[in-house]
Amino acid sequence: MTTAGDDRARLEAETTSQVTSPDGLVRATIDAEGSLVKLEFQPNTFERTTPTQLANTVQTVVRQGSLQVKQKIADLTEGVPPLPPMPAPKPATKRVRPSRVDQT
Repeated sequence: MTTAGDDRARLEAETTSQVTSPDGLVRATIDAEGSLVKLEFQPNTFERTTPTQLANTVQTVVRQGSLQVKQKIADLTEGVPPLPPMPAPKPATKRVRPSRVDQT
C-alpha cells in the first residue's frame, strides 16, 4: 500500500531531469515544474571555456532539461482523461443591513 507522499515522491523522481553538457562541464537538474534546482560546474570549467560560451552552454542544458521534463510528464499523462471543469461558483447572497431609524 502506498501513501500520497510516496506517490508524490515517485512522481517527482520520474519527472525530474538531469542533463549534462556534451563537454561534461555543466550539469543541470530540472524539477517537475520546469525550474532549475541545481547547477553544477566541473572544477576546470572556467579554464576551458569563455564566459559567453559558458552562458550559452548553461542555457542549452537548462532548455534541454525543461523539454525532457515536459516530455516525461506528457508520457506519464498519456491516455489519462483531463479533469472535468469545475462548476461556476454560486453567487453570494446579498446581506441587507437593517436601516437605523431614529425614533424620537
